[in-house]
Amino acid sequence: MRGGSRALARRYARALLEVATDTSRRGKPMSERLRGELAEVCELLEERRDLKIALTEPAVSAERKRKIASAIWGKAGASELLLRLLDVLASRDRMELLPEVAREFGEAWNAARGAITAEAASAVPLEKAQVAALARALGRVTGLEVELRGRVDPELLGGLLVRMGGRTYDGTVRSRLRALRRQLAGA
Repeated sequence: MRGGSRALARRYARALLEVATDTSRRGKPMSERLRGELAEVCELLEERRDLKIALTEPAVSAERKRKIASAIWGKAGASELLLRLLDVLASRDRMELLPEVAREFGEAWNAARGAITAEAASAVPLEKAQVAALARALGRVTGLEVELRGRVDPELLGGLLVRMGGRTYDGTVRSRLRALRRQLAGA
């Protein structure tokens, strides 16, 4: 995503968090629910290519995009805040920003509650106990609550690649083989 688009998505996410937090202060815990809803919307858009095209294609009018989003998520019982966000993005023809808005919202929400998001890539799926143990270990190192997402990347061959707080920790077999190759080439 281009830098300008990322900055715009960040502004939407921060404004959304501010409104969700304000709603929470009035007695309705909104930000956590909204975060889950954003993840579900992004997941649906990835699964349903036809829907993604209908909501992001420039040839589809903004009014049509608003109606599609309202019909789908309105009937699904989405929160008023999510419906308003979708309406704003559709009316401004910026639905393609939604995945980045969701990511930025998650990071801002975690920062507001003293947590950090991390991603662990492995060659094979990690078990729930492994993910929990890794999250605890990363939490001890950072002093923050760590929200860990797992991802499978068979090209890693083995080990873990962890991205957290703008840093990458590479303990993969692939990186060790590269280092060995460089070392042998230099000898």
